[in-house]
Amino acid sequence: MHTVVELGPLASFARSTIGAVADRASKPRHAPGIALISALAFSALLVVRPVGAEDRTAHGDGYPSETYSELMSYVQQLGDEPPGLAGAADSPHGYSPIDDQAYSALRSFVREIGGAEDGAAAAPPRHSAPAGDETYVALRDFVREISGDVAAPAQEPKIRLAQAEPPKPAKPAKATKARAAAPAAPAGEVEAHAVGSQVCATCHAAQAAKFAQTVMGKIGKVRKGTMECENCHGPGSLHVKAGGGRGVGGMISFRGDDPTRTPDENNAICLACHERGDRTLWRGSTHETRGVACTNCHTIMTNVTPKFQLAKGTEVDTCFQCHPNKRAQMWRTAHMPVREGKMTCSSCHNPHGTYGESLLKTATVNDTCYQCHAEKRGPFLWEHPPVRENCLNCHDPHGSINDFSLKISRPRLCQQCHANLTGHPGNPRNPASIYAINRECQNCHSQHHGSNSPSGSRFIR
Repeated sequence: MHTVVELGPLASFARSTIGAVADRASKPRHAPGIALISALAFSALLVVRPVGAEDRTAHGDGYPSETYSELMSYVQQLGDEPPGLAGAADSPHGYSPIDDQAYSALRSFVREIGGAEDGAAAAPPRHSAPAGDETYVALRDFVREISGDVAAPAQEPKIRLAQAEPPKPAKPAKATKARAAAPAAPAGEVEAHAVGSQVCATCHAAQAAKFAQTVMGKIGKVRKGTMECENCHGPGSLHVKAGGGRGVGGMISFRGDDPTRTPDENNAICLACHERGDRTLWRGSTHETRGVACTNCHTIMTNVTPKFQLAKGTEVDTCFQCHPNKRAQMWRTAHMPVREGKMTCSSCHNPHGTYGESLLKTATVNDTCYQCHAEKRGPFLWEHPPVRENCLNCHDPHGSINDFSLKISRPRLCQQCHANLTGHPGNPRNPASIYAINRECQNCHSQHHGSNSPSGSRFIR
């Protein structure tokens, strides 16, 4: 887009005469007159400026010096009076006469660009034109031709057009179905594409039959296209083309010993559909930061458990793969009813991540215990501080050889805080001591979790 600045009579004169210049360009005997008219059109063109262009060049650097000098010399020779042409008949070219107003405008303009009336050489003014303007290029070549400057070397204006900002690439459309990303193909190789589950079943018929009996396989029968082989394993065209085989064609195997994939990369495929509900906090959880993969606990291709497609027959057996010490504690005398099937690991823990410590489902240890032991919650008139602080100060919930899942036997458990009390022997295990029989300290202090009795400050009642 350009903005044209009118010069009044000069611009009108240039527009009226530039159309006839090309018809008489071949007459060398009229070179001075034609040069004048061409210079007028050329001067009018100089004031055309591209909007927003910033880089400009000097007039003398961008245009032929011979044309500029000829225009200056010719106007200085004319003097203060316009040419004496009475009309179109007197003009050898048939042009309309130049009126005083147009001549004065021309003369003022040339003096302005020349810098002085006495014709002294001065630095050419700065004007500009678009570097790629076809009108400018055509006029430049025409002026060179009629002024005998044909052999002058072509010199492009040192001007740079303002360039528009390149368009930003369009954002890719959001995928509607989760699909495993294909591994990047090396340079020169064809990128893999999907071939369909029917092609996979030609070699993996046994695996396909087992998968059809799983929860995900049954969902795939109802929701077509959501549980296909290549949704998780990636496009298989290269695998098929190579004739199959483990690790061939860039297939995603989910094997723990696959050196080409990390647990995080494999987990991302599962989380594309399962990062909701109890799995919202998986990223950053204890299991995630320790490199646990979804396939360490879950199996997809076979139906091992009625729910959750676990890798082992029960939930506790699945957890005991990495927590064998908890398995040993569960078989102690005092234990939670886990091995009896009344509760499981997920009754207290969320293995996929939580806000609390030790992957507990609630905010604190005590809140977890209060789900089943609500009578210990309180509030009490007389609170027992270590009980209110943390149940684990006294109990080991996974199992103990002591009564009530206590960490150590009474009265030594109590003497961790209540040592050297007045009236209490320092050796409570003396066979003759009353503190060594029955429930030891709790023979008297039965309300050690807290008391609501006005006289229960010692947790006696």
